[in-house]
Amino acid sequence: MPSDSSQSSESREHPLAMAARNFLIGVFLSGVPILAYLWLSVDMTYGSWAAVGTGRLVGAIAIPLLFGLLSASFGQRVIRLLTQMLESVNLPF
Repeated sequence: MPSDSSQSSESREHPLAMAARNFLIGVFLSGVPILAYLWLSVDMTYGSWAAVGTGRLVGAIAIPLLFGLLSASFGQRVIRLLTQMLESVNLPF
């Protein structure tokens, strides 16, 4: 019977691990273009991060978290969408 309890705990951890992985992938894939945009805008204007503004910085943090939550909820559909969007952005690196 001990094997039954270990199997049930593994089955409960597996969806949570998948959701955490999808969350991190969604945050990364949506955060890269936003961070690149902010970094290039600060670099091109010779300004500072303080010049970007609080609203844009809050948005730059909130948008990847939102897409991370969507990725954790809907899984591979959102990750595929984010991957396609990242490929079409044509980042300079």
